[in-house]
Amino acid sequence: MKEAHFAAFPIDIPLRAIAAGCPPGGTVLDPFSGAATTGVAALQLDRKFIGVELSAEFSKIAKARLLKQIRQADQKASR
Repeated sequence: MKEAHFAAFPIDIPLRAIAAGCPPGGTVLDPFSGAATTGVAALQLDRKFIGVELSAEFSKIAKARLLKQIRQADQKASR
């Protein structure tokens, strides 16, 4: 699936913001989730994530990206 989102940004931005402003184990809320870059960053930093997105197309992209991140984390943990 080709991922396209008109407002994409580098993952480094939410990684820094989440690390600075959300405690470990905390929850990140993104009310305009889009393709879930913030969600992927939250999961990489072991935070919970709640994303809200009205676009069904962006929601599909977000779900795929988040599931991929979860699978990668599970594989890493099982090593």
